[in-house]
Amino acid sequence: MPVEINGLLNHNLGSELVPTPMSHFDMDAIARQARLHDEGGYDRVLIANAATMPDNISIAAYVAGITQRLGVMLAHRPGFIAPTMGARLLATLDHLLEGRLAVHIISAASDIETQADGDFLTKEERYARSGEYIAILRAIWGSDAPIDHDGAFYRFRAGFAEVKPLQKAGIPVYFGGMSPAALSVGGQYADTFATLSDTVEGMTQVVSTVRAAAAPHHRDPAFLMSIRLIVADGEKDAWARADTVREQIIAASPRLAQNIVAAKADGFQRTAELAARGDRLEKCFWNGINQLRGGQSNSGTLVGDPDQIVDALLDYYDAGVAKFILRGFDPVEDTVRIGRDVIPLLRARVAERDAAKAAA
Repeated sequence: MPVEINGLLNHNLGSELVPTPMSHFDMDAIARQARLHDEGGYDRVLIANAATMPDNISIAAYVAGITQRLGVMLAHRPGFIAPTMGARLLATLDHLLEGRLAVHIISAASDIETQADGDFLTKEERYARSGEYIAILRAIWGSDAPIDHDGAFYRFRAGFAEVKPLQKAGIPVYFGGMSPAALSVGGQYADTFATLSDTVEGMTQVVSTVRAAAAPHHRDPAFLMSIRLIVADGEKDAWARADTVREQIIAASPRLAQNIVAAKADGFQRTAELAARGDRLEKCFWNGINQLRGGQSNSGTLVGDPDQIVDALLDYYDAGVAKFILRGFDPVEDTVRIGRDVIPLLRARVAERDAAKAAA
């Protein structure tokens, strides 16, 4: 199957290398990142969401107006707007993006963060609510007549959307989380199950676990993994840059914000456990920044020249991962380099591999 390549779009050009206050809102930076990803051959960009961040729905609508082919994976939290309104909002945004929207349902791991927005449900309750929310979205998108609903978290009469998603199959739903509650909901509702960076061995286990959770619901989700890349013309240069990145982040560390969400998330606990296994794993998996920042950073990194990077990504593809968020540490230079040197090569190699399998 073809691979899907996603990037990450922030509301400024800050990174671990150049920490920037969350309060700094930079429209020029948003436009620059959107166009770089659009021109670089990425399929979508993830636009994140958190309690104190700028509104990502507004940012997605802005991105829709300045790009030609780029899609958006919108992080979206149930619990703050009614699902009937959410269905209309997302369907409208899908039209603005000409059918290029996906929604990443975020249940949130941190009680502290959700309570900042007035949500006092427990983590397990939030995951259960997410499942009900997704079911309502799909019911509203697929219904030609108003519907009633009486559920554990939502109740309404004659809910309806005059506007339906432009995508006839509906807007794709991404979902993640490694807790039992997350796996239960993801197995039942996810079109794509999304994870943090991991080794091929780890992702093989994740794929098996999620498929087992999805099997009773007769679902076979796709899999997405977020991973960082350090790419250079040669292997030696790539590892030299990795050392430079680590030193730059050490120098910037007093200005890096603490990630209060990570401490509560099962996925980030896996990252911390992964970091403890060593600096370099498998072919070219580097734990340097995971070790530096503990469980606060989704920074498992592949390091090498383009051939080495693509060879490592193909191992994930063979393990069942056909979708990736690929990003580096510099939001401009690395976006360009990945688009130029990695994405075309990865697509070509996957096509060759699929053709060989079909001919066998």
